[in-house]
Amino acid sequence: MKKLGYFAVSLVLVLTFASSLWAQCVDLDVPVGKEVPYDEVVAWDQTEGVIYLSLLGGSTPVPNTCGLNPINDPAEWTGWGGPLDVDNVTIGEGAGTHNLIVIGGVMYERGLGAHAIGTFVYDLTGDDYIRFECYVGMADEKDPDECGHGGSGDFIFTVDGVEMAATDTLLGYTDGENTPSEKVAFDIPAGATELIVTMGDGGDGNSCDHSCVADPKLITAWATAVSPDGHLSTTWGDIKITH
Repeated sequence: MKKLGYFAVSLVLVLTFASSLWAQCVDLDVPVGKEVPYDEVVAWDQTEGVIYLSLLGGSTPVPNTCGLNPINDPAEWTGWGGPLDVDNVTIGEGAGTHNLIVIGGVMYERGLGAHAIGTFVYDLTGDDYIRFECYVGMADEKDPDECGHGGSGDFIFTVDGVEMAATDTLLGYTDGENTPSEKVAFDIPAGATELIVTMGDGGDGNSCDHSCVADPKLITAWATAVSPDGHLSTTWGDIKITH
């Protein structure tokens, strides 16, 4: 009975600790400015060796459980609005408002939400990263009649000055529907030191361009030996790899 009691106490402590990490890293209880409907959820991948790109909750340059923070000036993170003071939400509709990250009817628990043009620079020297993966697109929070297409944007990913992947211009709405996200995935060269994520304006100015880099994660060799859980199946678009 004594052993059982110790087990129960230990379990409570573990669950309490896990709950506190969840609240710290995925703040989904922030007031939202707009209810954005979604049909599917991509959950936070908690596989050991998976490191998320973060804004505030992580640490620099060595990440903690919450992720890896940018090393560049926060003034460069968003082309309009802000400051970006909450993780894992969109830019919202003005100061102090945020929404869940939803692209094409899919909600992502982790991600970067900003307004074009936004630049995020990440130090890669804290671990042996071998791959990067994410989904990109325009936030569903914009209406289709805003700017004619609910915003537009493009996304560029470079490692040590070499372009690893880039999208065409993505619209918030296509044929009357929220445009699905596109997947970005590329290997990270050995010895890489810096990842830059750029949210562009699609070449037509940055009006309505609420851009999102969803489920953005750096993957180590350790993580590739473990199958991540908690992801719902979805059909994704293809990305143009440029190297």
